[in-house]
Amino acid sequence: MALPRRKRRVYSEAFKRQVVAEYEQGATVTELKRKYDIRGNATLKRWVQRYGRQPYRTETVYIQTAADLDHVRHLQEEVAALKALVADLTLEKRLLEATLAVHGIDPKKDLSPPSTGSRSTEA
Repeated sequence: MALPRRKRRVYSEAFKRQVVAEYEQGATVTELKRKYDIRGNATLKRWVQRYGRQPYRTETVYIQTAADLDHVRHLQEEVAALKALVADLTLEKRLLEATLAVHGIDPKKDLSPPSTGSRSTEA
């Protein structure tokens, strides 16, 4: 038993332009598909690319629970604390480098640990 073939819909160019104009005025893809009974998933995207003056908008929907929001807030607080810590450490590093420069000490040369091969063994 074969499945019945679906009818292929053919839309006029004027209709396509009308739908794209509504899309560019802020209507969502879902609203337009429901309003005009447009069934194809990529149909409106093709029409917007062909007839539109604006690029195709991607619509993102965020669904979050209260626990997700609390977790995001906690992570944002942690990021802020880490940024403050990095700022403090950067300031401290610059202060130490300036102090060494005032005393004429090059931290890369003068403060490097002695190599293991050049140690003298005293008895």
